[in-house]
Amino acid sequence: MTRGHLVAGLCFMALAAFLGWEATRLSYYSPLGPGAGFFPVWLCVALAALSLAVVLGALRSGAALPADFWPDRGGALRVVAVVAGLVFVVLALKPLGFRLTMALLGLELMLALGCRSVLQIAVVVLLGSVGSYALFVDALGLALPVGAFGF
Repeated sequence: MTRGHLVAGLCFMALAAFLGWEATRLSYYSPLGPGAGFFPVWLCVALAALSLAVVLGALRSGAALPADFWPDRGGALRVVAVVAGLVFVVLALKPLGFRLTMALLGLELMLALGCRSVLQIAVVVLLGSVGSYALFVDALGLALPVGAFGF
């Protein structure tokens, strides 16, 4: 998997560089101790180091990609469905609110990944949307978007 590891390692190195650059805009240290940028900077350093190890391992290895490395048509459609669901969340979170958006994402992901049991879908959607909302808002005191419909 030399080529796959090489490409993945280089992509993650680029991601580490970009996120590290953005993290340097945050305060690294504050009067109370480590600032908002401390943890992200060190995570990016770790990501860059691990990515470099993957790239070097791929350059030393002579193995080729296995024949079934790339997904078939069904697998590619599932990947597209997951990415489309994430894009939907980014676009719909504020207008629709957290609970409704997460419920629709859960429904879409369950159907896209092959679940057809109505009971399983209902449990996952309810626990994933209403349950996580209750956890974050009620238990942790965080503010999540409510949306136009009150969800």
